[in-house]
Amino acid sequence: MENTRETTQLPATQLPTAVTAFVDGWQAHDRAKVKALFAKDATVSDEGRTHRGQDEIDSWVDETIDLFSTTVTFLGARKDDEMVGASYRIEGDFPGGVVELEYQFRLNDDGRIVALDFASAAV
Repeated sequence: MENTRETTQLPATQLPTAVTAFVDGWQAHDRAKVKALFAKDATVSDEGRTHRGQDEIDSWVDETIDLFSTTVTFLGARKDDEMVGASYRIEGDFPGGVVELEYQFRLNDDGRIVALDFASAAV
C-alpha cells in the first residue's frame, strides 16, 4: 500500500505551543512546566522504555530532566496528519557529547501531548 501522508515543513515560529514549551521547559529544568504539557493518558517512548500515564511520565521527567546539561539548536520541523516532528542538534555532557534527534509529538485537540517519541533527526 502506498503511503499517502503529506508532510509539510514548519519553521520554528509555526511549531505548536506544546512543542516549544516542552523544549524550553526541559532546557530550563522546569519539571512542573514539562509535566503540565501531557494529557493524563499520554505515552513517552525513550531509550527503549515506554512510560504510560501521568504517574509514569512524571517519574520519567523527575529521573531524566537533570541528568545532563545541554544546549539545543533547532534544525527544522515537519508536520504530517498525526505528528509534529521537531529536529534539534543537542550538545552536552552526555556520552558522545552530540546527537541530532527528532522529537515526535502527537497532540490532542486541547494541544496537550498524547505521545512523544524520539528518533534520528529528519532534516
